[in-house]
Amino acid sequence: MKKIFVFVCAALTTLSVAAQSKEKPWSVGLYGGKVEAANDWGNHFFHPASDFYGSASLTFEHFMNEKFDVGVHALWGRYGTKGGDFNPTDGEFKAGLGFGAVQGKYKFLHSDKFKESLLHPFAFVSLGARAIYGLDQNDNSYQTTTDDNKAVSFALGGGLGCDLRINEAFAIRYFATYGYPIGNGDKPDNRLCGDFADQHLLHNLGIVYSFALDKDRDNDGVENSKDKCPDNTPEEIAMGVDENGCPKDSDKDGVPDYLDKCPNNTLEEVSEGIDENGCPKDTDKDGVADFKDKCPENTAEEIAKGVDENGCPKDSDGDGVPDYKDECENTPAGANLANGTVDEKGCPKDTDGDGVADYEDVCPEVAGVKENKGCPEIKEEVKKVFEKALNGIEFETGSAKIKKSSNKILDDVVKIMKENPSYKLSINGHTDNVGNAEKNQKLSEDRAAAVKAYLESKGVDASRLSSAGFGQDQPVADNKTKAGRAKNRRVEFKVRFEK
Repeated sequence: MKKIFVFVCAALTTLSVAAQSKEKPWSVGLYGGKVEAANDWGNHFFHPASDFYGSASLTFEHFMNEKFDVGVHALWGRYGTKGGDFNPTDGEFKAGLGFGAVQGKYKFLHSDKFKESLLHPFAFVSLGARAIYGLDQNDNSYQTTTDDNKAVSFALGGGLGCDLRINEAFAIRYFATYGYPIGNGDKPDNRLCGDFADQHLLHNLGIVYSFALDKDRDNDGVENSKDKCPDNTPEEIAMGVDENGCPKDSDKDGVPDYLDKCPNNTLEEVSEGIDENGCPKDTDKDGVADFKDKCPENTAEEIAKGVDENGCPKDSDGDGVPDYKDECENTPAGANLANGTVDEKGCPKDTDGDGVADYEDVCPEVAGVKENKGCPEIKEEVKKVFEKALNGIEFETGSAKIKKSSNKILDDVVKIMKENPSYKLSINGHTDNVGNAEKNQKLSEDRAAAVKAYLESKGVDASRLSSAGFGQDQPVADNKTKAGRAKNRRVEFKVRFEK
């Protein structure tokens, strides 16, 4: 029966209102009901068709915690049975019933999930006193109570009930109290007056009102009925409470203002986490909060040498090697780990050992001289060959076809390229200003390409050669004279040293 009762009540917990709680710890209830007896003259428990013996009762209770309440229950009513063998004529007796008890109540739905549900089933145990008086064997009237028709006994009992919450203050309650006498007063031999078998079942249905004697228990300006934190300390209240009566948390970081040393955190700061003081977390204690720390797990060694605004180890010279492990802290601009011009210790590399650091050495893998940016010095005989080639390479008029008379000088260039594998050669074609400029541009490009093709045909790797034409735009002499125009019609060779 108990399991069915709890199940039915729990199944209906779909609406939410407040229940009696520490915000409204007191309650009073008024009830009407029915008294049922079970004794030697009949058993009327749960017999709807039996005669009605009415009652009125009062409860007064106090909230102890989420699970338990304590209270008192007082009842006055009629008590009797019909159909037994007491009176051979009509088999009925009637009496008055007075009942009073203290009771402890257990609330089944006490967890956060159910504490504001519509229905609140409960069970209780009680200990009290019961008086049966004014026994009438013949008619329906009550007689004056005398020692001869009165029995008083202690009653041990318990029962089940359920509250149907109407609003924050009121509930409709039904509860049934079973009582079993544990003393039979001054009539131990008279089975009508408190026999051990003379049991009762009290059905009660009525209204319960919950209230608070102190409407604002912690004096924070929020009534208990709305106060979700009804026990604030003076310190908490001094820093302010919100509409729910709880300590304010202005920046919504989970740390109330009265404990928060950083009460104005931004959403970004809060999202990355805050510490127990309400301040942005700094996991590695480097002075840069986690929300903007790109290196949140620095070691003590790294921090000792300093971190930048992003919380990462400082790299004062910008060479890609942080200060805490940089042995050459003043590396010049342009030398860095990314382009391979410094080593893992932050010192500039000199791969070819020529005294010119790789970051400024155009030929880092070939020993050279500082005057030539770390590349080998161009020999005088090479310079002479290239100077001779300036005007020594001849072409058919208006054509990119190289005259055979130019083969000798070109073969000398081939020899130079084979003897100097570090050389890379730019071949640049130029014309005078006679004729159409666009045609001159095309002619200069074609002549430079023809020289490149010749060198390739003689075994010079194409990757070491490049050609370009500049038309008439870069004269070296006056185009107004025949000699000047002859100088402007030229093919230049420029040695390159590239990484």
